[in-house]
Amino acid sequence: MTAVTADTHLRGIIFNIQRNSSSDGPGVRTTVFLKGCSNRCDWCHNPESIRPKPQLQVYLDRCIGCGRCVVACEHGGQHLDDGVRRFDREVCVGCGQCAAECFTGALEISGRSMSVDQVVAEVVKDEVYYRHSGGGVTFSGGDPVLQPDFLRELLIACGERGLHVAIDTAGNYPWKFLASLLPHVDLVMYDVKILDQELSRRYIGNDGTRSLQNLDHLAATGCPLIVRTPVIGGVNDTREEIGGIARHIGAFESLLYYELLPYHPLGDAKLSSLDLPASTQFTTPDADQLQTLAAIARHHVSEVRPHAPTVPTNGRVSGS
Repeated sequence: MTAVTADTHLRGIIFNIQRNSSSDGPGVRTTVFLKGCSNRCDWCHNPESIRPKPQLQVYLDRCIGCGRCVVACEHGGQHLDDGVRRFDREVCVGCGQCAAECFTGALEISGRSMSVDQVVAEVVKDEVYYRHSGGGVTFSGGDPVLQPDFLRELLIACGERGLHVAIDTAGNYPWKFLASLLPHVDLVMYDVKILDQELSRRYIGNDGTRSLQNLDHLAATGCPLIVRTPVIGGVNDTREEIGGIARHIGAFESLLYYELLPYHPLGDAKLSSLDLPASTQFTTPDADQLQTLAAIARHHVSEVRPHAPTVPTNGRVSGS
């Protein structure tokens, strides 16, 4: 990787740092989740990642009506009227003062400003596990590439310490964003969700053309690559979609393997906390269906890894 010095004072918005991850690349890893996403997937596992700025998540069923948040809020967003809790999201600036006062977990702030130094100080805590397992650090989201300057300095800083670094991305942005990061990256995990343009418009909010073009550009660079597809029951769990994706990536010389990740409804519980409508139209493919789809993909890709249907307990996942 290119020998340059990181600007460790640069700041970005992080919404979670998850240690001891085994599903975001090789070995034991720490996954750093950055805010901001340019897709609008109906099944989003991490809806708190979509907006680039800090957001308040509100779980009113945990509220005991103590009123500490009302006193803490300087913007008039929190109300307690005759024992009834209300939250005015329109005036909320995401400062997190109310969440800091809430001891029941009814209020949680998603996203905080961190410097490169602060993030690296967290990820190096598990450096010994990376060394012994062949692991490292994965930057996910949201889509971490949407904070390209901050991500670049994070990658450089980790590289200076000899850490293996990977990014998990869906590719919906100008190619130059990703191209500027590649000299400092060991691995790219790239999400390909839907090939059919009409289905993509319906469920993701765009036709997917730019993401596929960027994937082709990425493959041409020779950067080590893992392609991942979240298999969504009722959307892309078909021979046509999975076979088509496998056919598209089958000739990539830098492709390490293709992963099939089963949908789970983890994001549904978080949607209401953000005042977003819940979606219940999707189903989780069972193990037999995943194996069938994997067999179809193997006609074009030599190594395909179907994951067993599970529901993570940590609250946040990559590859969504």
